[in-house]
Order: sequence, then C-alpha cells, then structure tokens
Amino acid sequence: MSNTITPDQIVGAAEELDQPEFTRSQLAEKLGVKTTELKDGFKAARQSERLEKVRDDDEGTGIFKLTDG
Repeated sequence: MSNTITPDQIVGAAEELDQPEFTRSQLAEKLGVKTTELKDGFKAARQSERLEKVRDDDEGTGIFKLTDG
C-alpha cells in the first residue's frame, strides 16, 4: 500500500529544492517516491494554483515553479 503524497508535501519539497524551477522527477527524488506517486497531490497543488507550469524543456519534460497562491 502506497502513502498518498499531499499537495502540502509537494509544495514543501519544492521549497526545499531551493531553486526557482523544477521537474516532477526532482520532486519525486526529494520525497523518495516514484514520479507516478505524485500524480494526485501534484494535480491538486496545480489546481489550487500553488504550482504552475512554466514551459517544456527540449525533451518535453514539464518545468514548474511555485506561485504566490
């Protein structure tokens, strides 16, 4: 049984990365989980406007940043 990653954990991990932009993979590594385990918490953090997508890099990987929301 997998633990559910919350939007608060996602935002906290992003803050701990101490960089302006990040990928889902970086957040997963910080939290010690697989990227797929972030899905629900990441979606909720985006819907609550705490994270926003900045762009896709050359490989199509989404780059995100924290918002003031």
